[in-house]
Amino acid sequence: MQKPQYRPDIDGLRAIAVILVVAYHAGVPGFGFGFIGVDVFFVISGYLITSLLLRELESSGSISLLSFYGRRVRRLMPAMAVVITSSLVLGYIFLTPIGQQQSLAESAIASIAFFANYYFIATTGGYFDGPTDQVPLLHMWSLSVEEQFYALWPVLLIASVAMARRYEKRTWAVIATLAALGIGVSFFYGVWLTHANPNAAYFSVLSRGWQLLAGSLLACLVGHGLLPRTSKAAMSVLAAGGAALLLGAALVIEGSHAYPGWVGVLPVLSALALIVAGFGSSSGPVSRLLSTKPFVFVGKISYPWYLWHWPLLAMARTYHLGEADLVRDVGLASLSFGLAYLTYQLVEKPSVGFFAKRSVSHKQLVKLGGLTSILLAFAAFGLMSHANQQKSMGFYRQLESAAEDVPDLRAKCHLSTPYKGLPDESDCVNRPDRESPDLLLWGDSHADHYSPMLDELSRDLQFTFLQRTFSTCPPLMGYSHGHTQGHPQENDRNCELFKDEMERELSRLAERGLAGVVLSASWLGRTSSETHLSLAEEGLRNTVDTLLGYGLRVIVMAPTPVFSVPMTDCLARRTVESCSSFQRRLEKRREAILAVMHEIAEEEPSVRVVDFYERLCPGGKCNSILGDTVVYRDKHHLTTRAARELSPYARDDIEWLL
Repeated sequence: MQKPQYRPDIDGLRAIAVILVVAYHAGVPGFGFGFIGVDVFFVISGYLITSLLLRELESSGSISLLSFYGRRVRRLMPAMAVVITSSLVLGYIFLTPIGQQQSLAESAIASIAFFANYYFIATTGGYFDGPTDQVPLLHMWSLSVEEQFYALWPVLLIASVAMARRYEKRTWAVIATLAALGIGVSFFYGVWLTHANPNAAYFSVLSRGWQLLAGSLLACLVGHGLLPRTSKAAMSVLAAGGAALLLGAALVIEGSHAYPGWVGVLPVLSALALIVAGFGSSSGPVSRLLSTKPFVFVGKISYPWYLWHWPLLAMARTYHLGEADLVRDVGLASLSFGLAYLTYQLVEKPSVGFFAKRSVSHKQLVKLGGLTSILLAFAAFGLMSHANQQKSMGFYRQLESAAEDVPDLRAKCHLSTPYKGLPDESDCVNRPDRESPDLLLWGDSHADHYSPMLDELSRDLQFTFLQRTFSTCPPLMGYSHGHTQGHPQENDRNCELFKDEMERELSRLAERGLAGVVLSASWLGRTSSETHLSLAEEGLRNTVDTLLGYGLRVIVMAPTPVFSVPMTDCLARRTVESCSSFQRRLEKRREAILAVMHEIAEEEPSVRVVDFYERLCPGGKCNSILGDTVVYRDKHHLTTRAARELSPYARDDIEWLL
């Protein structure tokens, strides 16, 4: 095994990686690919950690797991404990107890347990999902991936030694073979998972492990002198190739929401090339540039900078209700750099010196890490307990109730991708005791939020309605919603399956006495855009013609207001008047789609348009609270209570529909 040698260029490579990540998170233009900096970190980590393990293996003939995990505690825990503690304090000050503080506490516990990646798989729509830019500890997923990998990798190295001795093979050859096999399995699994479940593919250690193993394989080859000696010119070419791969990754990967997949190879190969190009005295200009003091300085504080930058950015965005502000975010990224330097000087370096001076054993370090984790977990539980207490009091209680105020039928009857067939009719009618439904409620989530209104009217008018709703699937026959940019196109295919089955069900319902249909959707979305309006009009006419063909009457619900921020979050920290200012200005879209609806209604006597705009927006101002009722549970969905209170304004139309 070659003698260990400090590599300043690797610190420089760390600097490149962290700058990419921070610039991407801060929203700096031109850095939409910056998340690949994490891939570079994974390769560096795999290379350095495996190099240390192989040296220990060569010098002592074995690997001490206790020593290894003690070193991991000494390296990671001091800065991590400071940042998580600070995040909990900042969350107490700046986040609301209506879910935000609870989520922060949960993610802190998941981070402490190095299980954050799987927590975010379960609780978010994915790394690139809009709301995740307001999740303060989202970046801890990468540390969880690393520690899950290192929970297993040293054990596999020990097993490889035993296997090599038993079968009289060279240890390095067994380890290299194991790493190569692991790379293949993990890589191809990640490619498959990227299409099957992009969220899991991004966060899972099983689809990311190959990036760490790539660095590990390089460490094995380098440690045993298996890389050919090359000239300075060849190393310069290799470094230039590595830099070119990174630039190529920027062009290919920017804006990609299916990652890592095949393109994840680019930053990994780039990192490997730059590490190899920096060996010995033959390193070229790129490696020498990475070895300069500014790059090395940033590289040395890259870990605390990575830890600090995201909580500050996410909490600022949350506090400002998701409003984008490049100047603010760049300023916070700069502040996080200063905090990283202070953490490095006042926490990381002193803690290393303290542990060395006091001769703290690795066993004691592991115990100290466990104790620190327990104390952090208690702090997180304390924040969660405080938040739960706060949300049960006063106006917070009302807002919490509004945020969770969803229709009774939603759980069983509102569908989403993947489509698995229509639920049983008996589960999706408001009065199961009736033989067949009188009305059909059909559409997406904007139809679902009207089910309480119909339920309220059914008590007086004595009718039964059936709910058939599917997320992001307007009731437009022959119209493809055409989702791209972050939305899986699979939703389109599933929507078509849903509409096909609805068309078949309509004939059965009509034969059993169905009287009318209520159509509703998020009309002010893509449907009402200039490029889609004519297609949407054709789809709506197709649907109406189909329904009229069965002798049914039709009500089309007009668009409801849309806001740029969740109203419950806004009301938790701002006035009702200021929250109204977040209404999205979509007058042209509303006028356009409404004109289509009224034109159809004027042509067809059996079609009506019901519009609640004057009630929801008296005087043209769309309020988030009417009377003592919170109107919206998020950016655009009505609360159950608000929907019920609208029922008197739809009574005559629903009675006509019957």
